[in-house]
Amino acid sequence: EQQGRAIELRLLHSRFTDADRKQQAEELSQLLGKEQWKDGLYQGQQDVIVVATQVVEVGLDISVQTLHTELAPANSLVQRAGRCARFERQQGRVVIYPLAPDEEGKPLIADGLSAASHESGVGRLDSKPASTLPYAAALCNDTWDALQQLDGSVVGFRQEQQLIDQVHTAGDIALLDRYEAHRRDLQGEITTTLHTCERGYAAELIRDVNQVHIVIHNEPDEELKLRPWRWQSFGLHPGSLMGKHWDRLQERRQECDLEWMCKQAEMSKAEQKQQDAEDDHRLPTVYEWKPVTAQSQIPGALLIAMPHQLATYDKQLGLVFLDGRIELPSAWKERLEAQHYQSNLLRGQSGKDEMETRLQRYEQHIGGLADAYHYLIRHELAYAMQCLEGLMGLDKGTIDIAIQLAIAAHDLGKLDRRWQRWAHAWQRLQHEKKWTATPYAELDQAIFLAKTDYDYKSTEQRVWQKELSFKRPKHACESVAVARKLILSSLRVTGAESPNIPVVRAVCRAIAHHHSPTAHTYGATEIAGNAKGAIKKAFEVVRRDGSWNYDLDHLLLKFDEGDLLPVNASQGRLTQPEVAGSREQLLETWLAFLIVRALRLADQRADSYAL
Repeated sequence: EQQGRAIELRLLHSRFTDADRKQQAEELSQLLGKEQWKDGLYQGQQDVIVVATQVVEVGLDISVQTLHTELAPANSLVQRAGRCARFERQQGRVVIYPLAPDEEGKPLIADGLSAASHESGVGRLDSKPASTLPYAAALCNDTWDALQQLDGSVVGFRQEQQLIDQVHTAGDIALLDRYEAHRRDLQGEITTTLHTCERGYAAELIRDVNQVHIVIHNEPDEELKLRPWRWQSFGLHPGSLMGKHWDRLQERRQECDLEWMCKQAEMSKAEQKQQDAEDDHRLPTVYEWKPVTAQSQIPGALLIAMPHQLATYDKQLGLVFLDGRIELPSAWKERLEAQHYQSNLLRGQSGKDEMETRLQRYEQHIGGLADAYHYLIRHELAYAMQCLEGLMGLDKGTIDIAIQLAIAAHDLGKLDRRWQRWAHAWQRLQHEKKWTATPYAELDQAIFLAKTDYDYKSTEQRVWQKELSFKRPKHACESVAVARKLILSSLRVTGAESPNIPVVRAVCRAIAHHHSPTAHTYGATEIAGNAKGAIKKAFEVVRRDGSWNYDLDHLLLKFDEGDLLPVNASQGRLTQPEVAGSREQLLETWLAFLIVRALRLADQRADSYAL
């Protein structure tokens, strides 16, 4: 701008909102997409410079004439180079620079390297590998060495593959060897986690991405109590808030006379106890926002809130910290400080409020799950079902039938007289609370409900529920007790040696745990005698191709309380798959996981189909 040159300058990195990143990608496609190149020459109205982080490596169908990049491992460099001379008849130039010097000014790699002309010798990394993050120092060193052979030459697909093979083959082989050496240990940890549901095991299995998310909001205590992750947040490395940055942010906080620098979301012990007692996975957790008093708390924080005086968001710059870490002209500083940005609430992809339910009859709800499964989920899981059936020696279609049985039977416990009494009473109470002047029209007692009108984010409605003289009964393990004999019969299990015993265990586990992964007890239950009509309609809407049989006379309609855990159950209830250990037990673990997943997906998507 100072030189009066018509150059479009764009910034691209991960700390933009999804909406702005989508718009940036669309605009860059218009500036540098295939339509702007003809016979290898750029046809755009003006030159364009894009300054980007690693996000430029994938997802952008654009091409430039020259790419300048810092050193990175070979596979990342090849991805970046894919944005240069991308279209037919183009030629481009890639220039690779050594990594930036550390804060003392000492270069981490000696000298520079240009892919067009080798201007100096090749150096080695200094003894501070942390400066290569997020990449390994050894990979960067090996890449730098391998680039010498390509310096000044034309590079095509074959040369790229040779570069990647030279740099990454040894490390990839070593990684695969380590995996093979620990395969049984890993499988044991996975299946133990599925069996015990202990989060500590899962933490050992999931890759540590070492990232924290922050929201910019001055009053998180008031507005971000429920599902705070649904608010616009920005992911960043914990180091961005620690060390010298922590000190600078504290100084800025004092300058602005703020009471707190950042807060983290935590669930109180009382709230955790209440959640564990509930039988509904949609019940939202209420979070408290507690000040972060030491920088050591940053890496383990679930979500961090910061006031707008310390951090803000700009459509051109993205997330910006206002502690002076980025030198900006005074005009920019004034503009950013005047924005008073606050993170906004993000809506679900469907556009509807995912924390509200509407009244649904029993057969209507089951029909929604059946449609979700038959129209989509069944096809998504077809290959996995076929493979497992082959490995476990099951008849073709057995797992498909098992999933349909889980869908048809998973809410049978809601047909208990006490659950229906609660549902009808709740519908009456909330009407009286909302519309005091309008008399309530009682629902026909012959109508069996599976869902009620309820706003899960409403503190008011949570209080109203406590006014009922009886609590909502649980229903998941009760459903297993009701349907166990029917499931055995439908899967043609006649004895303990039946090959379908593992399938029955997996179905019962999916039903028992479709709200809570550790549920195992059930209460005294009495299914209304006239509920069989609704049950038959539900089973028929699930079994639409007639590929399996069922006998409603096998349903257990009345029983006392009990326990489904094999160690506690007098009759060895079938809710725990045999996990870990032998190959057969490992396959049963994956079978159980597949059926649990199918039921959960169908339950999540059911409202889109229920009419």
